Amino acid sequence: MGRGGKSLTGRKKRKALLFGIAAFGVGIAAPYAAYAQQQTFTFDIPNQPMSAALLTLGRQAGISILASTSLVEGKRAPDIRGEMTVQVALDRMLAGSGLSAEFVSASAVRIVAARRLEAPRKTSAPSSSPVEPDTVVVTGSNIRGVRPVASPIDSYSQQDIERSGATTTEQFVGKLPQNLGTLSQYAVGAMLGQPNLDSVTAIDLRGLGVGTTLTLLNGHRMALSNSGQSADVSFIPASAIERVDVLTDGASAIYGSDAIGGVVNFVLRKDFDGAESRVSHGGATDGGMRQTDLSQTFGRSWADGQGVAAYNYHAASALKRTERDYAVAAGPGTLTPVDTQHSIIGAATQDLSDRVHLAFDGGAGWKKVKNFYSDLTSASQSARTRTRYTSQTDQAFATVGLTYDISDTMTADVTGSWAKLDTTGEAELVRINTPTQVFSRVDTSSWNSQLDLSAKLQGSLFELPAGPLKFTVGGGLLKERFQGVGAIQRKQSIGILGRESPYAFGELYALLVNPSMQIPMVHSLSLSVAGRYTDYRDKSSPALARDFGDSTDPKIGVSWSPVQPIVIRATYGTSFRAPSLTQLDMTGASHFLLPQTVAGSPSILLVPSAYSVKDLGPETARIFAGGFDYAPAFGLRFSATYYNIDYTDRIAQAPAGGLNPFATPDRLPDLIYRPPSAAYVEQLLAETPLSQNLTTINVSDPAAGAAALYARNDVWIYDTRLRNLAVSKQDGLDLKVSQSVATPVGDLNAGITASHILHYKQQGSSASAVLPASDIPGGPADWRGRAQLSLSRGGFNGSFGVNYVDDYINPAAPTGAQHIASWTTVDANLTYRFSGENSRTGPRLSLSVQNLFGRNPPYLRTGAGSNISAPVGFDPANSNPIGRFVVLGFTQAW
Repeated sequence: MGRGGKSLTGRKKRKALLFGIAAFGVGIAAPYAAYAQQQTFTFDIPNQPMSAALLTLGRQAGISILASTSLVEGKRAPDIRGEMTVQVALDRMLAGSGLSAEFVSASAVRIVAARRLEAPRKTSAPSSSPVEPDTVVVTGSNIRGVRPVASPIDSYSQQDIERSGATTTEQFVGKLPQNLGTLSQYAVGAMLGQPNLDSVTAIDLRGLGVGTTLTLLNGHRMALSNSGQSADVSFIPASAIERVDVLTDGASAIYGSDAIGGVVNFVLRKDFDGAESRVSHGGATDGGMRQTDLSQTFGRSWADGQGVAAYNYHAASALKRTERDYAVAAGPGTLTPVDTQHSIIGAATQDLSDRVHLAFDGGAGWKKVKNFYSDLTSASQSARTRTRYTSQTDQAFATVGLTYDISDTMTADVTGSWAKLDTTGEAELVRINTPTQVFSRVDTSSWNSQLDLSAKLQGSLFELPAGPLKFTVGGGLLKERFQGVGAIQRKQSIGILGRESPYAFGELYALLVNPSMQIPMVHSLSLSVAGRYTDYRDKSSPALARDFGDSTDPKIGVSWSPVQPIVIRATYGTSFRAPSLTQLDMTGASHFLLPQTVAGSPSILLVPSAYSVKDLGPETARIFAGGFDYAPAFGLRFSATYYNIDYTDRIAQAPAGGLNPFATPDRLPDLIYRPPSAAYVEQLLAETPLSQNLTTINVSDPAAGAAALYARNDVWIYDTRLRNLAVSKQDGLDLKVSQSVATPVGDLNAGITASHILHYKQQGSSASAVLPASDIPGGPADWRGRAQLSLSRGGFNGSFGVNYVDDYINPAAPTGAQHIASWTTVDANLTYRFSGENSRTGPRLSLSVQNLFGRNPPYLRTGAGSNISAPVGFDPANSNPIGRFVVLGFTQAW
């Protein structure tokens, strides 16, 4: 039985329906002319920087235009006004720039160096299509080249990354207002339930939890770090990135189960000719933390293909707790890791013939981190655990895709993606329990791999009055494997965890009304419909016997423009996520016996930890997003989006909502409760090993220990196991405004991005209180935002950014509720290219200063029940301890 008790017969019917759609698409497909080249639009584009002009042209014509930052940097576009085709507008805009435009599909254009189009093309037979093979990576749609205009997507170019002041990928994603660092690399061991000893940088849109945001590289899944929970974006060199697409909308109908909170897609540089060398060095101005980055990129284009490869080296020393007054109370340790990384990434395309095209991207990375921390446990302020942890992570990935142009309007794709990640480590523990000292070493290791094989057919079905009805249908198989144990946990003997997930998908896109139809109050209207079927099959050895059945998840999107500058959009979809392999695994599970004051009386806690309840089930969600975009002709762009995420059976620890569970056990009966029976206690003792016992009760024999514990009236169970929550709901607003304008002193670009959580509530069970999950330590603040202003003139660019995190309440402070102040920091970035504005070569100097005024993070007092388990003095989810961070960089393009 599957989700909702679905039968095998129902599963077969859905499979038959999806494959029937595929057959229907093949049977009635008909060729159509290059519609976008023939249709006329009314353009109103003022003189401005080329990058902004291309974006404006794309918005006014409703197409995607992709251009490398290195190609358009320093170039200006003339006024483009009047009614004309997209091709004519592009020809006028690019005249004299040394650039040309390629239509890679009816709704996507790629900007390239003009000389590439002049090179002879190797052919084995005359081509019947004037269109180049479409290799454009689109986020949020399986129809290549069709931008999902109904979904909220923000795209950040390499130039945006540089202007943010970020010198690494992890620094850049940390500046996104929608991304919360629930898996923080700062003060490891301080976040309850998230030790992150491998210093993983995971993206968590909306603060819904790692594993709910899908991270892609060139549209393909990355290997999972953090014991198979989340992708580590620190492996991606910032120098290799062409752009970053952030889809803040559920996309399970497009990509599968783990895209509930959204999708972040890192698109690698293409169409790069030559070489580029980068070096940077800097560090915190207060403390011993230092950082060095070196990168080398090579690229080449030829008549029938292109390729790019990038190598990156990163090294950083640690910031110590003793270097920050507010963190000294946490004892010896580091606030940032000692971090060394090497990574290499490459991508290439090759036309095997006029109709057959090969694409490849792949890479490998090596990362070594060292963390050291001590922790005052909640059980006893006299019990201190010190941990020194070293880990090395190696990962590799490769994707090979083959595209066959069946006709001018139809293509078939076959793709294979593979990724693997290995982590080895050693934890050295020093437990001080006066007067006895216990030393131990724990060897840790884990590996996980993913293999995704897929095939799809895409093109147009037939011509509608406003344009072609586009489609894609396909299917595939995702294989996942995991073996190992998380750090600082006892390793048990176990085989290989595995899952195979066959899937099928379909998607339709229709432009129902276009501007040339001149319908009052309907300048344009488009509709997209997508659906994905997935079956979840356990392939563990030994078997876990946990098949979660199947799921069919739809998504529908509508985009309506009543008049040219305004677009109103809405999407609705569902998601289904089976528990991850490690959430089902008992490896690393343990239990503790600790003294603790509960409800005002001295008591004993039995704490089952680091695994899930036996009846853990899948989680589902319904996601709605609606909003509008306003883009008048004078360079202003404003967008607002309301979103609503309604989780059912979300997998998490029972929430405390910032309450002290030991002081208010009656409000949190799913988190802390009396033992219901001796048999229940015996089960908890028997199913996991004892990790720590700070009492005099002997529990080496589970039956005798359970009897002894149950006979006492001062024993409580503090249940930190993963479970399906009764309630998890969030809604909020995303706001963005930007303006590009040419001034007598240079080109000015300004923008503000903000995210506001209206409500975020969670409930562990029907008997527990409904509690806030935002505006508490470890959870997202209700307001997060960033404002940026940049000025470009000739070879000079200067930018300033302001980052803001709103204030909130710490209800678990030792002396009562504490007000945590808002945190505002300023970044500055200056660059100068010596050879002038129109040259792609020559040296470039950069100076990046993050937290220009050295603002300390808001002080946080740590008490019982807090999400921050160690008194490090700040909230790692909403701030960082680095202070002023200065980096000087040098870039040379060859």
